[in-house]
Amino acid sequence: MPNYKGHLVGGVVTYLLVLVLIIGYIPSLMTASEWFLFALAGSLFPDVDIKSKGQKYFYYVVLLIFIVLAGKGRFQMLSCFSFIIITPMLVRHRGVFHSAWFVICVPFVIWLAMATLFPTVSRSLFCNTLFFITGALSHIFLDRGFSRTRRIRPRNR
Repeated sequence: MPNYKGHLVGGVVTYLLVLVLIIGYIPSLMTASEWFLFALAGSLFPDVDIKSKGQKYFYYVVLLIFIVLAGKGRFQMLSCFSFIIITPMLVRHRGVFHSAWFVICVPFVIWLAMATLFPTVSRSLFCNTLFFITGALSHIFLDRGFSRTRRIRPRNR
C-alpha cells in the first residue's frame, strides 16, 4: 500500500495520461494547473476516512467553505453541509470511499448540481471533475494492486 507520496505520484501519472490521451491538447498554464490540482486532490481523497494527508487537506478546504458560507449568512447551507462532512468519520477505511462507484458517481452528481447553478462554466467544471475522478481511481488502483501483490507473495519458511 503506497503512502500519500505514492498516491500523489499516481495522481501525476494519471493527470498526464488523461491530458495526453483524452484531452489531446495542451491547455493554458492556468487551466493545466487547475486540472493538476484536481487530479492530486482526487488521488488523496479516498483516504479522507482515516488520519492522513488527504484528510488534513480535505478539512482545510471544509474550513474555508464554512468561513465563506458563514460570512455570506448561508447558515442553512452550512448546516446541511456539516452533515455531509461528518460522513468520513462514520465509515470504515477502504469502505465506501475506496469504491469506484462512489468516486465516480458522487463527483459527477456534484458536477451536475454545479452545472445547473453555473451553466456558463459547466465545461470547465466537467474537466475538473474528470481529473478528480481519475485521480481518485488511481488511488483505488494503487491500493488494490499493492494489496493483491502482498497476498500473492509466497511466505518465507
